[in-house]
Amino acid sequence: MTAFWPLFVGGVAPAILWGITAIFQKQSAVSGAGSSAYLIAFGLTLAAAGTISALIWRPAPWTADGVGFAAIAGLCFAVGTGLISFALFFYGVPVSKLAPIWSCNVLVTLAVGAAFLGEAAEVDLIKLTAGTLLIIGGAVLVSNA
Repeated sequence: MTAFWPLFVGGVAPAILWGITAIFQKQSAVSGAGSSAYLIAFGLTLAAAGTISALIWRPAPWTADGVGFAAIAGLCFAVGTGLISFALFFYGVPVSKLAPIWSCNVLVTLAVGAAFLGEAAEVDLIKLTAGTLLIIGGAVLVSNA
């Protein structure tokens, strides 16, 4: 297997789908759905997708640790998504202004992965610093466009 498919499946395709998700999140807010309605509809769709996935792929056994970490991830995702939906609905912020800012989440993931998951040894510090500056600079430029 080449390096292309894992990066496409786990990186490119999700980036495209999450970008499209932001557009529909904005449309939901413009159509009058508040944060709670959005989170409920979104969550029910995720639950249905999880059920279908379990039926197709026969997942690994459920463990208390695994489910606990998944629940914490879901809580973080729900709060973040709810805040985005609130900003879109209540303040009417353009999605094109918010998306560059929330795309900086990779910097949080990098920092936490390096600090708590022991992945710092796998990172080239010069490239990491340059990439971080480019991401922040790009977010500032695009969100102020």
